[in-house]
Amino acid sequence: MSEARTLISIGEKQLLLNEMSIGRARDFGIEVVKLVDELSALSGKDVTEMEMAVMLREYGDVIFKLLTKILNWVFCYKNSDYIKLSIKWVTDNMTIRIITEIVTEIARQNKMDWLIPFFQDRFRNALKAMKG
Repeated sequence: MSEARTLISIGEKQLLLNEMSIGRARDFGIEVVKLVDELSALSGKDVTEMEMAVMLREYGDVIFKLLTKILNWVFCYKNSDYIKLSIKWVTDNMTIRIITEIVTEIARQNKMDWLIPFFQDRFRNALKAMKG
């Protein structure tokens, strides 16, 4: 694979991640901010203030729906044979580690230096809770 394409294997599923055009990268940034804003609006407080257990218990269905939507949006790019992920597949197969690695790869591929700190800042409590 080239620097602009990354093959990600999760279980038996292989997902191709393509480097985004500058317009697509801009749209991705907007989608990520909208996702965080939507979670904050649902809870009535900043996502960074929420504990992971509370977030998953009270907003898990919405979180998995939004996560599935953004993963499908990312992986369908320049993949004409892409088969969408289902919410069930995401809930059964995604881990915080895998999501972190996908975010890191998107940031690397697209030279989005802001993405990792944005992700870490917004989900710091969740990441700390998952690490124990």
